Amino acid sequence: MMPINIIDVNDETFEVEVVHYSAQMPVVVDMWAQWCIPCRVQSQTLAQIAQEANGEFRLARINVDEQTRLAERLKVTNLPAIKAFVDGRVVAEYVGILSEKNLRMFVDRIMPRAGSLLLFKGNSLMLLGEYDEAEEAIEQYVLQSHGEPDGLLAYARVMLYQGNGSAALELLEQFPISPQAEAASALLPVARAFVDPELTKTVLDDPRESAFRNALRLAKRGKLLIALDGLLGILKKDKNYRDGQVKAVYLGLLEVMTDDHPDVRQYRSDLSTALF
Repeated sequence: MMPINIIDVNDETFEVEVVHYSAQMPVVVDMWAQWCIPCRVQSQTLAQIAQEANGEFRLARINVDEQTRLAERLKVTNLPAIKAFVDGRVVAEYVGILSEKNLRMFVDRIMPRAGSLLLFKGNSLMLLGEYDEAEEAIEQYVLQSHGEPDGLLAYARVMLYQGNGSAALELLEQFPISPQAEAASALLPVARAFVDPELTKTVLDDPRESAFRNALRLAKRGKLLIALDGLLGILKKDKNYRDGQVKAVYLGLLEVMTDDHPDVRQYRSDLSTALF
């Protein structure tokens, strides 16, 4: 008897059983044919992994000879082929034969990580301004996930929200190569500005420099929107002020807030208007 998390799908059931179902758990689609010997080997291994997973992901199998329209829809040009769906979209795919070790790695990459609710909680608390509680939740997630990059990035953000440039900088300068590395790099100008002792000094004879340093002081106190207003005022007068540092800090603060913040989109638009 076939385990309930392993199913055969066709053109009629694909939308419900794969696309929609992937909002509940990851779905790995295994495309195969009876004449394809590597497919048989890989399909057996995938079925074994699915059984061992005890329902943590669904394995959906497609016989491409019987489901030609569906194979065309999925742009299957060679076999064996696998695609992983999460939240209704393809998040990973591979064409060719994979060893058991690499198949397990493929599946592991799409599985929900331990304590992912903690990360969601921490990110939500940051948006609400509850930084101490956010830090606690994110710290727990980082420990449970053994230092996953998404947790490290969130921790750097909550440090910057609290003005702790030193802690953020230490983490960001050794950030692992990962999909989150680009966002981490965008945070670096903020962390470096926060720890620069020169920028803590008061300047009276240069309005732009005074405005820049005041914006940093506000940002370190968690008043990011007011800080962004100050930085934007500088950029409207000189878009390359401090050789682009002001722009980099502005973009970095938007990255601290993330696109989930309701005001970030407007501030990006305001920056575009100021620059162009």
